[in-house]
Amino acid sequence: MAPQPKPAATDLKRKAPPGARRTQPPSKRPRSQAVAATPPKPPLLGPHEDMIAHLQPKCNVLPASVISSTQIRKRVTQVTAHLSAPSALPAVALLHARTGEVCKMITIVEQCKRLLGQQGKSWFQYNQMFQLPQAATQDVVEETVLEGEDEEGSSSDEGFEVMASRFADAVLPAPSKRIVRSMRIFLSGQAIPELGAKEGVTLQSSEREEKD
Repeated sequence: MAPQPKPAATDLKRKAPPGARRTQPPSKRPRSQAVAATPPKPPLLGPHEDMIAHLQPKCNVLPASVISSTQIRKRVTQVTAHLSAPSALPAVALLHARTGEVCKMITIVEQCKRLLGQQGKSWFQYNQMFQLPQAATQDVVEETVLEGEDEEGSSSDEGFEVMASRFADAVLPAPSKRIVRSMRIFLSGQAIPELGAKEGVTLQSSEREEKD
């Protein structure tokens, strides 16, 4: 007896009767999960814009930030070239850094002063503390996450967490804001009266060191 041919795979599927509605597989419903948003870093030049605007009409200002990736030799070359270049206005280099990079900034300034001294040029260094901008508050954003099928009781838990968070925000005192200061240095080849007249500014110069 000849073997019977196997039915095709499509024949094994049950055909829906005419007029029947095709059922869709259960969809995964989204759940809102609270996550802390990463605050944007404040611009490095932000705290110095007012000072630059104050000096700009009378000085040729070069802002130079010092961060962890800053190459000391490259920054020294940039600053000394700016101070040595011919300019109709007095050249000023504004070096600024966050607290963790102040020592690196001072190293750059000392090397610049040494090079200027070797060239027989005077230098004037104005030091001033400035307030760092506070990081933006970490806001809570809603992130949509696809859940699996096993999610019984999740909606009630979420409601409890949201209410608890709101209650804590209303009852607990706001965290105290701590003022963080860092240092900025203005380096120039001549005296800058506009800087010397500013509050909290200390002056070092090659002329004073020669007298001492």
